Amino acid sequence: MQRHRPVRATAAAVAAFLLLGACGSATGAPSGPSPRAAADPAVPLAAAGEPSAADTRLLERAEQILISRCMAGRGFPYAVTEAPEDTARSFPYGVDDVAWARAHGYGGRDQRAAARAREDDPNQRYFRGLSASGRAAARSALMGSAPVGLSATAPTGMTITASAEGCIADAERTLYGDLATWFRVKVVTMNLRPVRETRVHEDRQYADAVGQWAACMRAAGRPYPDPDASRQAAARFGEGMPPAEADAAEAELAVIEATCATGTPLARVSQALDRTYGDRLRARHREDIALRWRLQNGALATARRVSEEAA
Repeated sequence: MQRHRPVRATAAAVAAFLLLGACGSATGAPSGPSPRAAADPAVPLAAAGEPSAADTRLLERAEQILISRCMAGRGFPYAVTEAPEDTARSFPYGVDDVAWARAHGYGGRDQRAAARAREDDPNQRYFRGLSASGRAAARSALMGSAPVGLSATAPTGMTITASAEGCIADAERTLYGDLATWFRVKVVTMNLRPVRETRVHEDRQYADAVGQWAACMRAAGRPYPDPDASRQAAARFGEGMPPAEADAAEAELAVIEATCATGTPLARVSQALDRTYGDRLRARHREDIALRWRLQNGALATARRVSEEAA
C-alpha cells in the first residue's frame, strides 16, 4: 500500500505541495543498514563543515529562484517568498517547559497563525484559482508527472520516491549536481528524528518515567495515562469552546503537564534518552550526514550567483 508523502524543498514549494498534493510516495519496506551507514564514529562530523543557518537560507532562496524561472518557462507564475521564521517548538515526549506552556499551551494558537500565513501565500492563492486541469498541469510542471526516477530508503524503513522531472528536480539538479545522491542523503538525514523519537518511546526507562508522570497528573485531577492522551484532550477543547476559551484551557492543561514533567523524572529521562539515541543515529549515518553537508557547501557558489542575478 502506498501513501503519498512530500519531500521538503523550499517554503514556497511546500505551500504548493500542501495545495496540490505531493508527487512523492512512500512504501513500508523495512531493510537492514547499508554498508555506507557503518561509518567510523571516531571521525568528527564537524570536519565536513555543517552549513550555517545563513548558508541554508541562501540555498533555500536560490532554489526558489530557480523554481520560479523554470515555472515561468513552462507558462506558470511562481513567486519567490521568504520562508517565515520557525518559532514552533516540538515536545515529542511531553511538554516540559512551564513558561512556554503558560504562553503557548500546546501551540494551537501558533498553528492557526501558521495556517493563515499559508493561506496568504501567493503561490497558494494562484493555484487555488486554477481549474482542476490547470492545477494538474501546474503540479506536473512543479513536481513532475509521476513519482518515478528518484528512490531512497529512509532510516524508518520506508521507501520514498519522487520525480526526477519538474521544476523542483531541475532546481536541485542545478544546485547539487547529482540529483539522485542529493535525494538519497536528504531522505536519510530528514528521517533520523522520527527514528530517534520512536526509540525513546520504546525505551523502558521512558515508560517508567511516564508512569510517574501519570501519577502526578492524576493527583492534579488530570487522569491521562501519557502525554499523547493529554495532548489529544487539549485538541478537543477547540471543538466546543470559542478560540480564546480553548486557548486558555489548553494553556492550563499544558502547564500542569509541564509541571508534572519537570517534577518527576520524565523531563530528565526523556532528554537523556533523546541525546543517547540521537548520538547513536548520527554515528550510524555519519557518512550520509557529512555528504549532505558537502553537497550543500558545494552548492553555495551557484546559490550566490543565482541570488545576485535575481537581485
